[in-house]
Amino acid sequence: MAKKPPIAPASEDTAEDQIAPPAAPGRFHGSALAGADFDDADLRGARFHNVALTKADFDDVDLRDARLHNVALTKAELDDVDLRGARLHNATLAGASLDDISLAGARVDNADAAATRWSDVSLRRARFEESDLRGVEIVGCTIDGLTIDGVRIDRLLEEAKARSSASSAPEATGKEATPGRKKPRRPAPVR
Repeated sequence: MAKKPPIAPASEDTAEDQIAPPAAPGRFHGSALAGADFDDADLRGARFHNVALTKADFDDVDLRDARLHNVALTKAELDDVDLRGARLHNATLAGASLDDISLAGARVDNADAAATRWSDVSLRRARFEESDLRGVEIVGCTIDGLTIDGVRIDRLLEEAKARSSASSAPEATGKEATPGRKKPRRPAPVR
């Protein structure tokens, strides 16, 4: 399957009036849409409230400025989805797969994102509060400026990588350690 190009912000040359707004934001309230397939959909500003989207498939979907409240996206597949400026409150994403997603400027609070896989996700200025991120696998994501509980994660990772490479470097004796061979012990001094 051919990989789609990543989501790109509109160029500065493109006038806002050239970008056609959606007819009207969709409203989904109290719906059971488990396994639903959203493909090439423009849902900018949509409102999802008390909606079950378990195992739903979102492919090339624009959800900019959408509001998702009490939404179950358990084991959902989100590929090439634009969630810039979106608000997710009390959302369950456990076991979901997020690939080529923009959460730039999004606010996520009281979310369960345990055991999710994030690949090529933009988290620029995204804000997560009171959320469960245990077991999240992050691959190929830009995390510059990502702060968790006041700790800059990008800097923490840089420090950890530096410590790891320093501890795995051969001793500074001029000789490199031979793999699988132990250094001979010096005999204990005789008294």
